[in-house]
Amino acid sequence: MATATTIDPDIQVSPGEGRYLCGILYNSLQDAPPITNGDLAEYLDVSGASVSEMIEAFDERKLVTYAPYRGAELTEEGERLARMILWRRCTVQRFFEQEAGIGLSDDQAYRIANELPAEDLRTLGELVEQDCVDRCEATDVGECDGL
Repeated sequence: MATATTIDPDIQVSPGEGRYLCGILYNSLQDAPPITNGDLAEYLDVSGASVSEMIEAFDERKLVTYAPYRGAELTEEGERLARMILWRRCTVQRFFEQEAGIGLSDDQAYRIANELPAEDLRTLGELVEQDCVDRCEATDVGECDGL
């Protein structure tokens, strides 16, 4: 069972929480924020109630700003965290593709990335060809495969 990942010494997120943060970032890159709960629920294939609960928790932790009936937007800290999580997943995916010829799904790469220590991910990052270092730098969805 995957445990909470420490990406920042002061912030821990579970793999499920990271998935929601990345979903908000992906939708923000696709359309201007704020992102509605309905759009996020559809993208993640989860219930609206699940999204509402997570958004409220993120708002309390200052990872998003939320306005009812308007939507959520990542705070600077929330975006930084989401970009670090995406970089981890992307690094694993590229390593398997470039070094082993194995195509991992986003979910598979995400699960592996959550289990690897930061030092190991940095080592993988040094072995693969990618534009970003330590965090996703995409400014729109076309810049990164399968955000």
